[in-house]
Amino acid sequence: MAEPVKEEDGQQLELISGRQTAAILMLLFDDEEAAKILERLEPDEAELLGEAMFSVADVDAIQIDGSLEKFLQLTKNQSMLAYKSDEKVGRVFRQALGTSRAETMMNRFAPKRPSNIAELLKWVPGKDLAELVENEPPQIAAVLISFMTPEAAAEMLQLVPSELQEELIYRVATLGPVSAHALAQIHALLENNGPSAEEIAPPMEIGGVTDSASIINSLPKQISQSVLKGVTKRDRKIAKQIEDEMFVFADLMNLSKKDIGSVVRKVDSAILVPALRGASSELKEKIFDAMSQRAAETIQDEMDEAPPQPMEAVISAQKGVIAIAKVMIDNGEISMSTGGADYV
Repeated sequence: MAEPVKEEDGQQLELISGRQTAAILMLLFDDEEAAKILERLEPDEAELLGEAMFSVADVDAIQIDGSLEKFLQLTKNQSMLAYKSDEKVGRVFRQALGTSRAETMMNRFAPKRPSNIAELLKWVPGKDLAELVENEPPQIAAVLISFMTPEAAAEMLQLVPSELQEELIYRVATLGPVSAHALAQIHALLENNGPSAEEIAPPMEIGGVTDSASIINSLPKQISQSVLKGVTKRDRKIAKQIEDEMFVFADLMNLSKKDIGSVVRKVDSAILVPALRGASSELKEKIFDAMSQRAAETIQDEMDEAPPQPMEAVISAQKGVIAIAKVMIDNGEISMSTGGADYV
């Protein structure tokens, strides 16, 4: 609850919650305005707001005035620049560069815009998605999964048979370009409509071993081990690629201080210096903290003196560190847990 607000006559009015304030405002808007706001909400946000709208049906005029005042206080310092800025930037760039060149450039710097399929999937309960993928060809199901968040995909996979879990993870890992016609069919499947004009769009690259690894990392340990084992029986090479992606440089954050120290002592500075260039400040701090003060200062000096490194060199160096850590994990020298999958 918000703090009470005193009126001039000394009586106290208890302000209702922010969610109820939003609900009151929604009921004050006309239907079209309220619908436009709902369109911009996530499924869980829309559900909570809907519940709140029913709960404020009997508020009095004083509470309504309090809600309006609270809304004005919260918004008076807000800039309007952010409102539909993505649409504004898109229009300006297309006008200046033409559609093709503008889209190519914006793909390099603009925030990722969710596809229509990804948006539709947010509104489908996990149980319904599980039933859907069981009744569709595995390749279609794999495309659907590739548009889901790893956490949502992991939740859904736990609702289907184990043999289908392995099949779908393998299919996601080996997905190639998906035609616009296939994407239109999937979009129609979710909306119960026929294929649309999306068929004229170019094929889309989705899926891959990184997506599969993210999903497996989000599964409970027992299920993730079973799925990876099943994929290994099917295709050892793909399973190895997935396993490699399950353990990335940022996962070193999950090591204890002692284990990080054990790893870096085995890593040559020629590898560690470029590897740390691509690390987060938190990971750098944790690694330096696991080293002696002298060693940490030496590495920091080398980083300061080293020339800029191409991204390929940084990634290669990080993979070198991870390779050493994985050998140590396999030998039982260190242990680590990431998401649902444990490394011991």
